[in-house]
Amino acid sequence: LLQGYPNLEYAVIDGGSTDNSIEIIKKYSEHIDFWVSEKDRGQSHAINKGVARSTGEIFNWINSDDLLLPGALRAVAEAWIRRPDSIIAGHTELFNDAGTFEVIKARSQTLINFVRFWEAQDFGWCQQATFVPLKDLRAIDGVREDLHYCMDYYMMVKLLMRGLPVSHLDQTLSRFRFHSLSKTVALKEDFRLQRVPALRGIENLPVAVQDWEWDAEQARRLVDVARHAWRNGGHLRGMRLLGRAFETSPVGAFNEIRRRLKDKLRSQRTPQTLPSKSGETVLQD
Repeated sequence: LLQGYPNLEYAVIDGGSTDNSIEIIKKYSEHIDFWVSEKDRGQSHAINKGVARSTGEIFNWINSDDLLLPGALRAVAEAWIRRPDSIIAGHTELFNDAGTFEVIKARSQTLINFVRFWEAQDFGWCQQATFVPLKDLRAIDGVREDLHYCMDYYMMVKLLMRGLPVSHLDQTLSRFRFHSLSKTVALKEDFRLQRVPALRGIENLPVAVQDWEWDAEQARRLVDVARHAWRNGGHLRGMRLLGRAFETSPVGAFNEIRRRLKDKLRSQRTPQTLPSKSGETVLQD
């Protein structure tokens, strides 16, 4: 609301919160074009409710724990004037209680990089700083409501399949908050495992990916999730996930384990200190 942008349509879609969200919404209701608080079928459903009610040309959503930086909307509008009907993407700060720990720079957002992401070079993307043409989002029926984690990534692939150009802004537009209850942190494993099946199911995908490549990538991700589960005390779950990885692609699972062992041996030979996301200094393991 303090962006100073004159042509903003602002909708708030709340999932029936039982805290003081409604009081806060009512406090600012004169500045809100539309708001609702009711149970829904999840984040994707809530986003589509916003899509259905919106009337502007440029669309994005911001989650309640994230932020747009001052001047973001004006920068997006100016980019739209220069290149109408394009996807507009800027940089995103990742932050937590200790402050900003990384900046994801928007770059190389091509269809091939989104699909063959395991090969992508110099690729950067965050949904919070990505604004899309509303008419094209409606043409692909909004976001997929059965996807609860990678609905935004899937949306980008479908929009790029329509041939939309991407305007990259060399400007930070948003801030992405990391905390223990956010989906990105608390449900990291689910995020890791949903992307490959979602992309694999797209019909007429114009980027060539062989079945064995999908299998190998999913196996690599299963190894990563198994490692995460094991390190957090879920030894049985970790072993089951590792078994799934070898069942999916023995070669992919083996190569991922070998890569991780090599990295670990290399780090043990040359110890390094790295800044952690909490702002502390930790020894690389």
